[in-house]
Amino acid sequence: MALAIKNKRSLISGEMIMAIPQIIFLIAVLFAFVILIKIYIITQIDVRQVDVNIFINRVLMSKGALSYYDEDIDRVYPGIVSLQRFLEISSINPNALDNEIMSYGADNPILAANMTLRREGYADILAYYNKENFDRWKPKVLPEVRGGPGSVKAFERQRYVLVKEGDVLLPGILDFFIIS
Repeated sequence: MALAIKNKRSLISGEMIMAIPQIIFLIAVLFAFVILIKIYIITQIDVRQVDVNIFINRVLMSKGALSYYDEDIDRVYPGIVSLQRFLEISSINPNALDNEIMSYGADNPILAANMTLRREGYADILAYYNKENFDRWKPKVLPEVRGGPGSVKAFERQRYVLVKEGDVLLPGILDFFIIS
């Protein structure tokens, strides 16, 4: 013979005891749902890598940058570096590229670069983009700096190019050391 619960208080407390596992399961599911949402929501996007790639492409493929430009047919030759233009940028005005290929304003807090043209049998030629900030940021990314790189990050890239010197094309390597 089954016992019947006749008291209302005992009936309600019995139902509450039976509902405790359901409440615990519901809390666990809600907690897991909130954690999954926090994991998949991107709160910080680092676009420095993209900025570096855009900068390199502009330097190698733009009319006013380092690429050889034939004025007769109004054509830029990507991947062919004009030695005359590179020497002009490296010796006359170290900030010549700052306003010609990519301008981020007068202070330019986005990136700075050191470009080195290496050719076999010749001395290396250096050119800068945003030289003032490059000199200021370079100590922050040196390997001997302890405690992290600070607010800037260094990127090194190397591109094989042809160097146009007069009518002769010679192989060369263009090294980029970019701080962003």
